[in-house]
Amino acid sequence: MKVVIVDDDSIIRKGLSRTIPWEQNGFTLVGSARDGEEALSLIAEMRPNLLLTDIRMPFMDGFQLTEAVKERFPDMKIIMLTSFDEFELAHRALKLKVFDYLLKPVDTKQLLDTAKRAMAELEYENEMKRKVIEGMPLLRQRFLEKLIKENLSEDEIRSHSEFLNFRLPRAKYVVILLTADDYSYPDYQNRFGKEMLKYCILNVAEETVLRDYKGIVFDSEDGEIVIIYYGNGEQDLIEQITLQIAETIRVNVEKYLKTTVTVGIGFTYDNPGDISRSYRDAKAAIEFRHMIGTNRVLTVGDTGLPPTCSTEILLNGIENELVMKVKLGLVREAHDILDNIEQKVLEIKFVSLVQVRLIGIEISLLMYKELEEMVKRNVKFKDSLESFHTYYNELERFQTVQEIFDSIRQLTDRFIDITNRQREIQTKSMVHNAIDYIESHYSTEGLSLQEVARFVHISPTYLSILFKKEKNITFSDFLLQIRMKAATELLRISGLKSYEVAEKVGYSNPQYFSQCFKKYTGFSPTDYKNNVH
Repeated sequence: MKVVIVDDDSIIRKGLSRTIPWEQNGFTLVGSARDGEEALSLIAEMRPNLLLTDIRMPFMDGFQLTEAVKERFPDMKIIMLTSFDEFELAHRALKLKVFDYLLKPVDTKQLLDTAKRAMAELEYENEMKRKVIEGMPLLRQRFLEKLIKENLSEDEIRSHSEFLNFRLPRAKYVVILLTADDYSYPDYQNRFGKEMLKYCILNVAEETVLRDYKGIVFDSEDGEIVIIYYGNGEQDLIEQITLQIAETIRVNVEKYLKTTVTVGIGFTYDNPGDISRSYRDAKAAIEFRHMIGTNRVLTVGDTGLPPTCSTEILLNGIENELVMKVKLGLVREAHDILDNIEQKVLEIKFVSLVQVRLIGIEISLLMYKELEEMVKRNVKFKDSLESFHTYYNELERFQTVQEIFDSIRQLTDRFIDITNRQREIQTKSMVHNAIDYIESHYSTEGLSLQEVARFVHISPTYLSILFKKEKNITFSDFLLQIRMKAATELLRISGLKSYEVAEKVGYSNPQYFSQCFKKYTGFSPTDYKNNVH
């Protein structure tokens, strides 16, 4: 493990270089420098694993050096040394993610132990990277399997593809599936063997696609070769290109491998999130070969099937947004989302009545789960839970998209009514708890909205709004009212002096108390006490 030492003090630099037994502990000292600028060129040349650097140096200090090193050599471990025990320095060092921060003079054993820990961490990180790199083909394979078989969100697709280092741009997407016809005849042994045949077909497909087109080619666990083609342009052009790719591969497999494949092509879709739909289309096209024959290129259009759709694709996570609006009691926003979903359904000409009913079931199930949580907190809503059971029976009666969505709107309104009642109960409870706290602590000087809000576990802003809404008074006016009532009572029935009363109701400044009291009652504390008596 190579080490570089950087310190503007030549005595310290020599001491760290000569008195520390680096070699005996598995390190090689490859150089030292007196400032950050000199160190950078040394580091670029020697590529050390560990950098020991002073913080305060001329020209380029330890922090500037660390920033430059982290940018160019992010894996390098850095130990900072300083004579100044200042929190701010340590804080900056931690923000730069240095390995450790040691105070001078540094004990030899402590420095070596820290260096060894740094190198152990570096070795562990390198081992993890090696395992990730070795596992990258498997991770890539698993992601591609999910991409064609599950409805991944755009965020999932983007993050996975960035990590696995391949692009899925915004473009038109089509899935092409290849399956060896030999697989369909178990009594016939092709001359390659199944795995070898699949490997050979994969090579033909890769050579064809990657030479002239844009796309991803892989073999799926179902024994298929999958091509995800993407491109820009008119749909007719995309369809023409995919047919050309498919036919080229079919011909080359027959010519060079002396066997045949059947090719299925899905519909064209507009973004990566729809790849799974095109895959299902292509799968359906291949299944159609029992009617048309093998060694052919089949499009899903040949089957007469419409583009695939499912409730998951239609909703695409918007149902969770709907439930959030409902929980917040936002009627108009919830109805806007339902209108949006209904419009999407109507735009898809081939959606079935069963699929629309499934949307109703999916949305109602989400609301039902939320209602169950409410019942756990407040049993009085149990009757509402029972009424939700009848909804599924009602769904079977509806025969049109409009009827189903009208029923979902009614269900949404019922749920919003329940959540609003629950919120009202909860609001009153929070305000009641806040009032109890104020009445118990009004004598505490400096009692604040923030303190009371912390007690009832809500934000000060929201507590202020609730106070105004429930009590028709601001928090500060309510606190003043409580204190002044207590003060008038003390002045009336006790022999306490004005400044003593002030202390008991939360005022350390008797003059300020007198001002507040006079403003509230119209009398000074002394006049009030005398008038009462």
